[in-house]
Amino acid sequence: KAEAGDEDEDLLDGGEKIGSVDPVKALFLRVKCALATESTTMSSVVKADTISDIISDIPTLCNLLNKHLDKLIEFNNGSTDNDDLDDDEAGAFEDDQNFICLQLIHMAESSELEEGSRRHFISIMRSMLSRLATPDDLVETCVKAMAAAHDTEAQFLQTISEILVDVEDDETFNHSSNNGLLIVRQMRAISILSIVLENISGHMMTNPILEGFRRHLEPAITSKNPIVRQHGVGCWSKFALLCDQDTVLERDMPLLLQIASQEEEIVDVRAQAALALCDLVLIHDKIHASDDDSATSHFDSFKKLLLEMLEHSKPAIVIIAAEITAKLLLAGSFHDPHLLACLFVIYFDTSLIETEEDDDNDENAVTEVGNPVRLRQLLTIFFPTYSMSSLEANDTMMASVAPTISIVNRKLDGKNSPKAMSQWPIAKMIEYICCTVDLADKKKVEGDDDETNGISSEQPMETHENEPAENDNTASDDKTTSIEASSTLLASIDIAEFLMDDSQNAPPLFVRALAKILSSASIDVDNEDLSLLSRLKSHVAEAEYSINDRPALAALE
Repeated sequence: KAEAGDEDEDLLDGGEKIGSVDPVKALFLRVKCALATESTTMSSVVKADTISDIISDIPTLCNLLNKHLDKLIEFNNGSTDNDDLDDDEAGAFEDDQNFICLQLIHMAESSELEEGSRRHFISIMRSMLSRLATPDDLVETCVKAMAAAHDTEAQFLQTISEILVDVEDDETFNHSSNNGLLIVRQMRAISILSIVLENISGHMMTNPILEGFRRHLEPAITSKNPIVRQHGVGCWSKFALLCDQDTVLERDMPLLLQIASQEEEIVDVRAQAALALCDLVLIHDKIHASDDDSATSHFDSFKKLLLEMLEHSKPAIVIIAAEITAKLLLAGSFHDPHLLACLFVIYFDTSLIETEEDDDNDENAVTEVGNPVRLRQLLTIFFPTYSMSSLEANDTMMASVAPTISIVNRKLDGKNSPKAMSQWPIAKMIEYICCTVDLADKKKVEGDDDETNGISSEQPMETHENEPAENDNTASDDKTTSIEASSTLLASIDIAEFLMDDSQNAPPLFVRALAKILSSASIDVDNEDLSLLSRLKSHVAEAEYSINDRPALAALE
C-alpha cells in the first residue's frame, strides 16, 4: 500500500505521458477515493482536495481507461503480442485488464463531476457501450456509472436510446458472418436494456423513449438463436414488471403465455417465460381476484399451463413449474388441491433423487432455479408452512389426498412391479399429508387456547352469570354436534372412494397398497362424525364388490 501510495502523483498527474496501472494500484486508489467520498468526518473541501490529489482531472482518468480497454480488446481479438502466453497467463491477463477498467470507472464515479467533466465522462461511457468489442463484463458498470452521471432519468434514457442506435450501426466489430454480427448486436442491446430496467423508476414507464425500447426486443424474442430468445424474454419480462395491470393483461401476459406453452421451444426459454408470469401474478394480485374476463381467462390459462408443465416428460420443466406453483400457493394466489397433489408426487418421486445425486458436486448449481436439490429443500419447508398459513390452505392440503392417488395411478400406467411402486411410495405420501394436516391443526388449537387464556386473563371480571341458562345449554349442544373429522378418516374415505370407482383400472400392487393403508387406519369411532363414518363404511362395502385382487380383498376384511 505504501508503495502504491508513493506513486499516486505519478499515476494520474495530468501530464501527457500516462503509464499503465496494475490491479493492486487500481484497487488501492479506488478504495482511497471511496473512503474519502463516504467519510463522515471530512469536510467537503477536504474531500475534494483528497480526491483531486488522486485524480487530477477526469479526461486524464478516461484516457487511462481507454488505454487499458484497448489492451483488453486487442487481446480478445487475438493480438500477436500475446501469443507467447499460455492459457493460465492469458486468463490472468484478461482478468487483470477487466478488473483495472472496472476500478477506474468506479474512481470516476467517486469524484465530484463538474459539468465539463461530467459531459466528457458520459461521452466515454457512451463510446464504450456503443462499441461491440467492449467486453460484456464491463457493460453493467458502464450503464450504472452513466446513470449516476446524468442529472435526470429522462436525460439518461435519451442517451441510452442514442447508444442503442449506435450499437445497430457499429461496423467495427469483426465477425465471420452477418448473422453472427446481428446476434452480437442483439445481445448487447438486451444486456444494456436489462440493466436500465433494473435501475429505472416505475414512473418512467410513461416516458415514450422507454416504451420505444421494445422495438429492440421484438426481433430478439423471435430470433432463431435460442440464447438470444432466452435473454430477450427475460428482458421483456422486466418491462412487464414496471407496467400497470391493464398493460400486462392486454400485451404481456398473452405473449408470455404463448411462449411458455410452445412445446417445440427449448426448456430455458419456456422457463424464463413461466417465471415471468409468476412474478406478474405475485405483483398484480388483482389478476387472480379480478372480475375482468380477460384477467380471469389469462389466470386460468396460467393454472392450466402449470398443470401441464408439472406432468411434463422433461424433469427441468417439471422442477421449474413446481417451484412456481409453490410460490403462488404460499402467496395465496390460489388454493388448488390438484396442483398441490402434483407437488407431493414430485417431492416423493425417487427418480428425481437420482438427478439430485448428479448435481450434488456442483455447489453453485444447487442455488439455481430448476435444480432438483434446491426444489427438494424448498418443498421440505413449503408443505408445513403452507398448511399452517391458513385454514383454507390446510383444507386444501387434506383435499389433495384424492388427486394424489389418481396422479400416482396415472403415472404407474398399468405397471405392476415393485420397482414402479417404489418410485411413488403411496403409503408414505398419504401418511405425510395426514401428519402435516394434524400438525397444523394442533398449532391452531394451541394458538386458540393461548388467545382464549389471554382474553380471560385480561378480563377476569367479565362473566356470563346474567345470561339465561338456556344459552349455556345451546353452546354446549353446538360444541358436541360440531365435530371436526380427523385426517385419518378423511384420507380413508378418499382411498375407499378410489377403490370403489377405479380399482379395476389400477395395477394390483397399487390396489393392495391402498387396501393395506385402509385396513391399518386407526379411527376413533366414538369421536368422529357419524355421517362420515357411515360414508366410509358404504364406500368400503362397494369397494369389496369392485376389487378383483384377492390379497387386496383379504386386507379389507
